[in-house]
Amino acid sequence: MRTNPGEPLPRLILAGHTPAQAERLAEQVPAWRAAPEAAVTGLAAVGSLFREFVARDGPERVRASRAHAAVAGRAWVEYRTG
Repeated sequence: MRTNPGEPLPRLILAGHTPAQAERLAEQVPAWRAAPEAAVTGLAAVGSLFREFVARDGPERVRASRAHAAVAGRAWVEYRTG
């Protein structure tokens, strides 16, 4: 199973990092630095929207964790979009 390249950032935010700190950590990865800025922002937005969808309409057993992840994803999107 492949994971979304943007997946670690919401996890870092959930672990207590700010979005800025999470991005600074991601910048250590060459592929992250090479990624187009708009693509990263789009990935953040789509991932956040998907987490919100699962939090609302997904299996009951994952809704609470996805709701927390959605909050982290929204924080990341807000950081990227100002």
